[in-house]
Amino acid sequence: MATFDRTDHKILALLSKNARMSNKELARAVELSPSSVHERTRRLFESGVLAGAHADVRLDLLGLSLRALLFVQMSEHEKTNLDAFVMDVLKIPEVRAAWMISGRFDAVVEIVTRDTNHLHRIVVEKFSSRDEIHRIETSIIFENARQSDLSAALELAL
Repeated sequence: MATFDRTDHKILALLSKNARMSNKELARAVELSPSSVHERTRRLFESGVLAGAHADVRLDLLGLSLRALLFVQMSEHEKTNLDAFVMDVLKIPEVRAAWMISGRFDAVVEIVTRDTNHLHRIVVEKFSSRDEIHRIETSIIFENARQSDLSAALELAL
């Protein structure tokens, strides 16, 4: 495992807040030359620690305003196929993310839809109809908050 210092962590924290920060702005913020910051950023990408930069698209402004979590319990004989299930549901356009979890349920799937009718159709047609699913509980997301500043979490890694 590669080692990363406080400067690397500061670069990661800055990029987690604003992935569009220029190399020159990063260099100024961490008090290094642009070439040094460019080399550090390249190393962070090559090591896999920095996996990409993403746009935060407001799907609600595009008509996809209903978000829900599906808590999925697999049939006992299908639990070994959980990896395949997660990869398969990611092919459904309304699915934004899927996780294997511990506890009463085996997976959580985040979906985005236009309205409750669209949600109902997706749950029935794309999930309830699957033989490997024993049970689904659906929770509508009313509000969400997200922490994009990784500064505190990165301190734990030092």
